[in-house]
Amino acid sequence: MTLVHVPCPVCEEAEFSLLHAATISDPREAPERYFSSSRERAGYLSIVRCKGCGLVLQNPRDDAETLARVYASLADDVYDAEEANRARDARQHLDRLEAHHPGRGHVLDLGCASGFFVAAAHGRGWRAQGADASPRAIERARQRCPSARFSVGTLESLEFPPHALDAVTLFDVLEHVDDPLGALTRVGRWLADSGLLALSLPNAESWTARALGPRWVLLLREHLWYFSPLTITQLLDHAGYDVLETRSKWVSFSLKSVAARLGQYPGPLGRGARLLRGSRHLGHVSLRFPMGEMHVIARRRSTRA
Repeated sequence: MTLVHVPCPVCEEAEFSLLHAATISDPREAPERYFSSSRERAGYLSIVRCKGCGLVLQNPRDDAETLARVYASLADDVYDAEEANRARDARQHLDRLEAHHPGRGHVLDLGCASGFFVAAAHGRGWRAQGADASPRAIERARQRCPSARFSVGTLESLEFPPHALDAVTLFDVLEHVDDPLGALTRVGRWLADSGLLALSLPNAESWTARALGPRWVLLLREHLWYFSPLTITQLLDHAGYDVLETRSKWVSFSLKSVAARLGQYPGPLGRGARLLRGSRHLGHVSLRFPMGEMHVIARRRSTRA
């Protein structure tokens, strides 16, 4: 594995100030231990702020080859165990997309995981398909929605004809990709004129992030970028989109899942959570709360004169 230093993808600045010191003492340790909801440990490398535009990012971070290898091998049982909550969140994602696209069309869910959003969209009459880098996730997605189309692949490896899609969704994805501007530009070529892009991603300016500081639970090795409403709007503008909506995202998790997440941290809190997470009763109680994320809906600018 290799760590790389990268320039800011929003303004191309190469000067940064340290925001949070790394919590991972040995970055050569197997990175896969720090990825996905089923990670063994929670931690991050140095978190810095761009001196040009204020974007928060992890720098240095894992190189593209390491990221591709880790994502291709992931099996995320903690994610899949939250089936009822994932399905509920998928329906709410779809509600927000449909508020800007009242008709039906062809939607691609990139980073579709186990297919919750594709199943919801398919059930409402969309021509829905999904793609994910994890073969195991795609296997489960096909079981969940056998009549939809799923592909094993990354945003960089997939091919679609120009203007073939009415909407593309990137839920909890953009913060993971090696080149976010390149990713958004590539997706834009697949979208029809005025096609929609739906995102969910960490918000570095959320009150949760500001209140928790270095203890913010979304500071993770797998998250490379921490946009704000301002910096994501700037990036989308560079890629040819107009932002239609930005709002706070709330999530639903069972107490069992919360205990599993807290158990990934060192110290007394982590030890106590690890003792609790085996309880069957915790899986029957769910909480809804903000983790410091945002929903963004954007429209591809028309290329017609």
